[in-house]
Amino acid sequence: MRTLTHAEFMAMRRFPALDGLRAFAAVIVVFFHFGGAEWKWLSGWVGVYLFFVLSGFLITTLLLREQDTKGRISLKNFYIRRVFRIMPPYFVIFAFIMAFFYLRGDFFTIRYPETLKYYLTFMNEFLPEGMKGAPNDYFSGSWTLGIEQKFYLVWPALMVFAGVAAARRRVYIALGAMAVLIACIPLTAGWYTAYSITALYTSTVHYVVLLVGALLAIVMNSKRLYRFVQPLTHPLFALVAIIGFTALHVNMETLWHSTSNAVVLLLAYAVLTAMLIVSLMGRNPMTWLLSTSPMRFVGDRSYSLYLFQGIAAFMVGALLPRFQVYGTLTAVVVTLVSLLLADVVFRWVEHPAIELGRRIIARRAKKPAANPPAKEMQPVPVGA
Repeated sequence: MRTLTHAEFMAMRRFPALDGLRAFAAVIVVFFHFGGAEWKWLSGWVGVYLFFVLSGFLITTLLLREQDTKGRISLKNFYIRRVFRIMPPYFVIFAFIMAFFYLRGDFFTIRYPETLKYYLTFMNEFLPEGMKGAPNDYFSGSWTLGIEQKFYLVWPALMVFAGVAAARRRVYIALGAMAVLIACIPLTAGWYTAYSITALYTSTVHYVVLLVGALLAIVMNSKRLYRFVQPLTHPLFALVAIIGFTALHVNMETLWHSTSNAVVLLLAYAVLTAMLIVSLMGRNPMTWLLSTSPMRFVGDRSYSLYLFQGIAAFMVGALLPRFQVYGTLTAVVVTLVSLLLADVVFRWVEHPAIELGRRIIARRAKKPAANPPAKEMQPVPVGA
């Protein structure tokens, strides 16, 4: 048993266990929504914060490795990748939902004309209180995409600003951004959201959580800083990190309600998630489990699965009324139906769109210009 060296980490072009972690995050969100009271202990709602930390880590890793490979970060290529990764599934699934309810004659009663401006501009987290989380709102979970889109607009530009400077400068930029956003928490949601969904959705705490993942990527990319997290890749220390993460995770529901929604819990959760990510780089049973083919299969489709859950639950409940009662069986069936729909979108929309984006980037690299052609780096798989 030994730790993972920095050279071994940098040689990794895929992080299979993180695909499985995405699968876990997506499925527990579905069980939170449709599993009933018996699954409250799973704290499924924090699955979105797993996604945030993962997104911050993977996006920043991709940017830093591009800089290491090519000497610079191309914002154009970054946004091409993001547009072709996020928007095709997002708009296809949203169009499917709107068409479904339009054909049922419910398009106006569900108030989609009023909410279109929020969904089409990725301002989902600012939906009016009366529409947010309502029983007839089947796309409200997409508020997390609004958060991530805004993060993508600013953070890559800050990495370009950092240039090829030492990792210390990138750390300072990340910590500075985090400090500003933490200072804004009292001005947005406050440190205690008092069970207000509106306050939580509009809090700057989400961007801090994303930056925790980004900061981890900066540390792990630096040979000098990597030594601070390297011990967590040892199987024994990884076990400690996994136990610590699990202990907080299964108690988040209780702690969240007993503290009037203290957002500091989300920051603690983000830090433990970052430690978990490091531990999953080494060899241990959890890494093996999350890297199995079924977990990676679900992880690859987790983005669309997450977006499909609301309409899948409606369809299942409309077809078989027994599934209108939330419980374990309902959650399992909704997960399977969401996965089936997600697989269709993954095969026919998501994957082809990603490949199209890569071809566009490859063509741009081959164009005769001031910059000589460069071998395109194999992208790190990044979640939504």
